Amino acid sequence: MFLRFVLAAVRFRRRRLLLAFSALAVAATLATALFSIYSDIERKMRVEFRGYGANVIIAPAGDARTIPLSAVGQAESLGATAAPFLYTIGTVKREPVVVAGVDFRRAASLISYWRAPSPDPGECLAGAAAAAHFRLAVGQKLEMESGPCTIRAIVATGGPEDAQIMLPFAGDRASIIQVRANSERLGEIRAALAKALPEADVRLLHAVAETEANVVLKVRTSLYLLTALILAITTLCVSSNFSALVIERSKEIGVLKAIGAAERKIAALFLSESLLLGLGSTMAGYLAGLGVAWWIGRRIFPDSAVGVNFSVFLPVAGVTLAVAALATLAAAARIWSVTPAVILRGE
Repeated sequence: MFLRFVLAAVRFRRRRLLLAFSALAVAATLATALFSIYSDIERKMRVEFRGYGANVIIAPAGDARTIPLSAVGQAESLGATAAPFLYTIGTVKREPVVVAGVDFRRAASLISYWRAPSPDPGECLAGAAAAAHFRLAVGQKLEMESGPCTIRAIVATGGPEDAQIMLPFAGDRASIIQVRANSERLGEIRAALAKALPEADVRLLHAVAETEANVVLKVRTSLYLLTALILAITTLCVSSNFSALVIERSKEIGVLKAIGAAERKIAALFLSESLLLGLGSTMAGYLAGLGVAWWIGRRIFPDSAVGVNFSVFLPVAGVTLAVAALATLAAAARIWSVTPAVILRGE
């Protein structure tokens, strides 16, 4: 009998309940999108940050000028990205210039902000400042101590690379090794490298590491606050809708009270209706939210794998049902104020 009351109420008050269903479905859609994005935002941002360079530097210690390439293997064994760089002084048109040997294959993710193709053997890159000073152009051949090279591209990074000529790395030692480590394990990886390489100076680039951590934290906090704000607005909307519904059904409530129904039973009837709506809106909002999460992922992180998290259904269902329950209980407080005798007299 109780279930028949619930289903009949949903069937005969479709217009009013459709508004509540729509509000809950919007809440479920936004919750699905935000939860899905939130669960993957840190990984995506780390992928994006990787293109802005290293957060750990391995440099020669003491009077040493180079470090062995075994340090690259040590960093990679810890799950970090590492690339060696070798700096020498060469000449172009009888003037000195810094020549950088770069392992472009290993450094690809660390130097993606250079926006330049990796040179093949016999090719090189010229920094923008060096190209302007020596009047170099793409396709021009340079005579270097290591042999002639053809300029593949002009690089403008705003950093020291602008004054360098960059060649493919060659040799068994490096002037410096740039390392990109996961920010969650940054301290652990830095300590492990310092222990494994006592002859090297392992430095943490605090500016890069702290900036990354701050940005990730602020984005996650913003998502938290946005989710809370949306759910609060949805709760108010649904509560207002159910309050109006309780007023419309005052006669029904009066009749139920007159035949002996307890206020708690009547409140349970309204709560069951809202939970039934919440369940349906969860399904609709979940499917729509996955699509929204996919679209946002493609728009904001076009170069990263789209992270649609299907496992957020249970949290979304819990949040949506909680919003429906809170809104209904807030509205159901009016049930206790309905007097059967007054309602039955038509007053």
